[in-house]
Amino acid sequence: MKKNVWFFNAHPDDINAGLALALILKDLPGYQVHICTYTRGEGGLKEQGVPFDECAAIRTLEEEKVCAGIGVVPRFLPERDDGSCAAGIDTCRLIAQWFQETPPEAVITHWPVDNHPDHVMCAAAVFKALALAKSPAELYFYRQNRQCRNFPEDFYVTFGEDIMNTKCELLKLYECQNGAEIAQRERTEDTYNGYRCHAPFAECYASYQFPGTGRFFSDLAQARKEAGI
Repeated sequence: MKKNVWFFNAHPDDINAGLALALILKDLPGYQVHICTYTRGEGGLKEQGVPFDECAAIRTLEEEKVCAGIGVVPRFLPERDDGSCAAGIDTCRLIAQWFQETPPEAVITHWPVDNHPDHVMCAAAVFKALALAKSPAELYFYRQNRQCRNFPEDFYVTFGEDIMNTKCELLKLYECQNGAEIAQRERTEDTYNGYRCHAPFAECYASYQFPGTGRFFSDLAQARKEAGI
């Protein structure tokens, strides 16, 4: 049975901070990736005068294209990126239902100390849903480098040029959010992370678990070693 790994992102394009990990998991036979987007990014083009629903349609299509490159179909929650996004109980219960139907080995989402309220609400809903589902899943956070505060760098996931190139090409598909700029920013960030752990590139993660009690990243390292990835 495959280990289910869930990524929860507040908006389409927020998978940028964990996309390399998702690509690595995609190529490992023992893992199944699930990507859930908390909103459809309705407010992402308001400065250009694009109505919320029209923007949602554009960004939903972009998210579907990127997720297709990972081999998954994204799930969307009913929250909206229009100032009303919250960790409502109905949304939390829906996530909990998904967790009960497809139990996660690990869940990865936003670090909750963040300057974007939608990121904070997404993290809060995931935390509540895990409790509602009575799930033993391990909880981790990726680093949105421009928005996180006081992020503890517990784990680095290292990778090479092939994954970095694929990550950048997929990020460029977020055209309405200047995907080429996102890709360049991620290459710079991942190069810096790689320098810190003596690798070409890396993504950075924090753990909710007490030090030494989480197994997801150590199991992942062993699976990559066995698969030669």
